[in-house]
Amino acid sequence: MYSKILSGTALGIDGMIITVETDISLGIPGLNLVGYLASSVKEAGERVKTAMKNSGMPIPSRKITVNLSPADVRKDGAGYDLAIAVGILLSMEIFPENEKLNSDLENTLIIGELGLDGKVLPVRGVLPIVDYAEKQGIKRVILPDENADEASFVKGIDIIPILSLEEMIGIISSGVWPDTFKPERIDTFDRTDTANDLVNVKGQETLKRGIIIAVAGFHNIIMTGSAGSGKSMIAKCIPGLMPPLTYEESMKLTKIYSVAGLLNNEMRFVSRRPFRSLNQNISQVALLGGGASPKPGEVSLANSGVLFLDEFPEFSRGIVESLRQPMEDKVINISRVKASYTFPADFMLVSARNNCPCGFYPDRKRCRCNMGEIYRYQNKISHPIMDRIDIRLEVRNVNFDELMSDEKCISSAEAREMISRARDRQLRRYKDEDFDFNSQLPQSKIDKYIHLSEGQQKSLREYYESNDISARGYFRILRLIRTIADIEDREEIWDADIIEATFYRNESEAGRNMI
Repeated sequence: MYSKILSGTALGIDGMIITVETDISLGIPGLNLVGYLASSVKEAGERVKTAMKNSGMPIPSRKITVNLSPADVRKDGAGYDLAIAVGILLSMEIFPENEKLNSDLENTLIIGELGLDGKVLPVRGVLPIVDYAEKQGIKRVILPDENADEASFVKGIDIIPILSLEEMIGIISSGVWPDTFKPERIDTFDRTDTANDLVNVKGQETLKRGIIIAVAGFHNIIMTGSAGSGKSMIAKCIPGLMPPLTYEESMKLTKIYSVAGLLNNEMRFVSRRPFRSLNQNISQVALLGGGASPKPGEVSLANSGVLFLDEFPEFSRGIVESLRQPMEDKVINISRVKASYTFPADFMLVSARNNCPCGFYPDRKRCRCNMGEIYRYQNKISHPIMDRIDIRLEVRNVNFDELMSDEKCISSAEAREMISRARDRQLRRYKDEDFDFNSQLPQSKIDKYIHLSEGQQKSLREYYESNDISARGYFRILRLIRTIADIEDREEIWDADIIEATFYRNESEAGRNMI
């Protein structure tokens, strides 16, 4: 007998419906799986046979053919096991005919890996599959119990978690669906450290202001200064300053973490902007994503959040230069022979670097680097990468009086208030657009949202020509100006905003090279 069951897979952070067709007929006994399958799916035959035997339903000595379609999409992973088992059970014709159950199964998606004892094991990438299924009109999804919390964030579809194949056999034999899953509570998934507060950072008021502007508009930033000047400490304060995610941002980010297999009962839904701090020895695959079964890399895990690269020049040149495309396009495309995968990569780059290899320049009493070493070190970051960084801060050392001063510094709470004000303005301004922050403002819409007087345009023209900046750099300055005005809760742009933006952009030759 022939049967058809719906299952699914994740392609990038999008889902796809996979049809599992099963036919049992006369012929040489055996279980044959077809449909452009990876080895992990081909092995499903042995898992399913053993799980069914240990669940009291051994497969018959007949020719069993299982086809996973569409045949031109490579199937990988163990998430099809349960659907294959159900297809075989229905094709065995051992259960009473139930037209309602058969009708319901036409609108039911089945996902899950089977253990040899018949237990249903969790799989990764459930959220994008369930979200896609709901958009396709699927009414119900049967999945592992451990994936139920994750799937429950998709509204409009019934979630039925099961623990074992025996439970699934019970549903088929009785024709009665169990109660749908109702989450008792929603935990937040928080990967950030909010223990650091700007009030604990002595001095560095210019640096703090730059950080506030960067966070408010989601601008890339680099901090350059000698070792121990506070760059890393300031960076660790950023998670506590960032505005909350919108629901759409949270859903997209949770899909990424689902595909990466980073969700569990303690981390079920990403509700805070991520802060990903990288090690200098990271590989290109770990950074950008990929592999035989493509998974998102750090640039995608940092989507809608921060990608922090401390000691920026210590990263290999290939790693640094590979950031060009995601910084510009905000996505990572991974191509394979039969499929292409797209992962979001809309992150805020926060980087820090010293002035020289030893970290003490310009203090020549302690710095032992020669001028050639200093020059080569400072020029490890190419101009195309620097051109994509909106805010470039030179961090000076804090003197003793500032360090011991009791003068009240700006706190993270006060900074959040300023950032929230700017964020609210951006949300209102871009409510009908497909972007949220000033840094994401397309060049084609800059004239619509950024209005300069003739005098301001003349001032920027002089700055553009005297500093020989690129067209990309010019438009990035305009976005920075818009953010500064938003922080001051103004739609109108003042001359002071332009002066401050050009200061933080630091396009001068002296700003590019501190020698």
